[in-house]
This record gives sequence, C-alpha cells and structure tokens, in this order.
Amino acid sequence: MEDIAYPAIAYGSLLSLYHELDQSTILLLERAIVHRNLRDYFESLAIFDALPTSTTFKAAVVLEHTWTLVAQYRFREARCVAERGLSAFQSKDIGSEGYGPAILLRALLAGLDTLIDGSTQRCFGSMQEIYDWLSGVPAVEFTDVQVWAVNLYYYLPTLLTMTAGSPRFRDIPSVPAKSPSSGISLLRKHLQRAGRLNEALFLLDTEMAVLPNKDAEIEAMESVRSSCIEPSTQPLSYIEGCVALKLALMYAELGDEESYREEMFNAAGALSMPKDSEFSSNLLRTDTWLARLELARAGGEGPGAEAWEGFADYAAKVGDYRIEAKALTEALESMISPDSEEAEDVSPENRERLRDRLDELYSRLGSSFHRSVTRRRVCDYRDERQPHQHGKDRGVVMYGQRQSALRSLQT
Repeated sequence: MEDIAYPAIAYGSLLSLYHELDQSTILLLERAIVHRNLRDYFESLAIFDALPTSTTFKAAVVLEHTWTLVAQYRFREARCVAERGLSAFQSKDIGSEGYGPAILLRALLAGLDTLIDGSTQRCFGSMQEIYDWLSGVPAVEFTDVQVWAVNLYYYLPTLLTMTAGSPRFRDIPSVPAKSPSSGISLLRKHLQRAGRLNEALFLLDTEMAVLPNKDAEIEAMESVRSSCIEPSTQPLSYIEGCVALKLALMYAELGDEESYREEMFNAAGALSMPKDSEFSSNLLRTDTWLARLELARAGGEGPGAEAWEGFADYAAKVGDYRIEAKALTEALESMISPDSEEAEDVSPENRERLRDRLDELYSRLGSSFHRSVTRRRVCDYRDERQPHQHGKDRGVVMYGQRQSALRSLQT
C-alpha cells in the first residue's frame, strides 16, 4: 500500500484505522465527517454512497457511516450498515486488529436494537463485553477505538433508562475510590491533556448526560474549550464553535440572555462558512434557531406549537430528523401542558394531526420504540381531558407522566 499522508487537520476520531485506506478514500472520508459534524447530512451520506466498493468493509468507513446514520436518526439504515460491516470482523480474536471494531459494531447494534425494537438484551451483553475488555486499561493507554468503546459504554445506559430503569455499572476507566469524577470525565480530561481534542469533544455529549447538574456540564464544556491551544492538528475553530453552541443553548434554557448572546457571537465567528464553501453548516443555523426558542420559553413568552412546528419543518428540509422529532415533541407538549395558554384552544384534530406526523416520522426512521412511547403517552387527548376525581381534568392529572415520556424522546 502507498505511504499515507494524513490530513494536516483531521476531523475524524478513528485515525488509527485509516492505514487500511488509500489517500483518496481518506480525503473523501474526512469530507464526509466534516459534513456530518456540521449536520449537512445529505452531503455526507452522498459521499459515503459514492465511496469505492472496495472500502465497504473497512472499519473506519463502516463505523463512521453507521454513526452518521445514527446522528440523523435513520436507525434502520444504520443497523443494515453495521450488520454488513460486522460480518467482516465477527471472528476476530482478542488482540487482533479487528477485535476492537467488532466490539464497537456489536455495541452500536445493541443500541439500535433498543431504538428500533425496544429490545434491551444485547445492551447489557455489550456493556459487559466492553467492561471485560477495558476495565484494567489505564486512561493514558486508551486508543481511539477504545475511546469510542467508552463512549458507547456510557451511552447505552441512557437508552436502558428509558426502558428497563437505570442500570448499575462500573466506571471505565476506573477512578479513585473517593473521586467525584466518573470514568468518562477522567478519560475526557486525559484526552485534553494529550491534545486529542476531537476525541474529547466526541465524549462530551455522552458525559453531559451522566453529570449531576448544569454547573458540572458548564464546567466540562469550558474545560474542553480551554484546551484549544495552538499549535494543534485538531480543528480548533470547529471545536470552539461546537462548545460555544452548547453553552449558548444551555444559557438560553437557563434564561441567561447576556451569556447566551456572548456564546452565540463566539459560535458564529467560529462556524460561519464563506459563501463559496461546499460546507453549509446546518449545525449553526439549527442550533441558533433552537436556542432562540429555548430563550423565549425561559422568558415565559412561549413558544407555542406553531413556532415549534415551523422549526420541525425546517429540520425536515435539511434532513435533521433528530431535531425534527424534538421540535414535534415540543409542539405536542405545548398542546397538552396545563400551563400552556393555547392548550384549551387546540382542536383534537390538530393534536391528532401532529401526533400522526411524529408517529409517521418514527415509523419511517425505524424506531418502533419511540413510536410506541408516543402512542402510549400522547394518546386520545379528548378522552384524557374528561372530568375525573372531583372535577379535576384527567389531562392535568396525567400531564406529569406524559411530560416525562415526551422528554425522554428527545435524547
């Protein structure tokens, strides 16, 4: 194979697997990853679809392709790609080069089983497999493939929480007995110190789901940003922009308008693209719109179902189906919340129309689990709003249960 010259600035986080690829495929894969990271999903998947057939079963291609489809919420297609890829790594022995990618694909398939069918059995098995593989490995020795495994190890329990209750599991890497940090936080900090910022950013979203409060989340985000120091082979502007967007969204949810505006300014400066660029950065546009809606909600000014559905329409147009599902869920919630001014004025037919749209979206993406939760918790509002229990509105009585379920659909 020809000598490989890796990109001067790499966006992928599985560089150790690039040696299987030729120079032109590496450049195409990097372009696909950049498009995905900026949520230009159609462009990203067009590149994957056009890659040479000889790369179909290469570990880096299979994993990044699967992750792109998961990020877009195209769960059924993601499972097909992962299953095809796993066939090339299934028989790899411990210590062989293909062993790690096989574990990652099995973990991805376990999560997809839960999202598609509501089945949790493989999740527990994958978590145990990852733990057995990595429990004795010090943080300083983790490879990029093992970092992916840790991310999935902490991600799978977030799916199980929605189905089987929060599972008990041990930290990877292990942490000192009295340390307040989790294993994923410990690893993320090590990656920052080592200058492996793509991998640190990759862990951040999953880490935030296990942190105890928003102060801890803000501290983690600021920690990643503080590590963006030149010189570096990492895309520092992109990483800083992503962190700024995350902070802007959090400050919007908290109603801190001054901090929100400051971070949106930072994000725009880091992520704005020139007009002649092939990259359109739906990431910046989508999260800016979302942050504005969250800021309005924090200020008690709405937004109502119409605003959320308009946002869903935009997300559908650019192929960001995760955001479309979130926006439709928020629109439904605004129609049933007892605190919403519009709840009493919304017709049952409009609620039914919006519910059916969300139901159809999850059906198309292949998430039977999300669809069943929607049907169970957001069902027949006309019946639920009949008087019960000394005149109380049953819709109000059940609102807390429905709100919890609806929030779970946004993960």
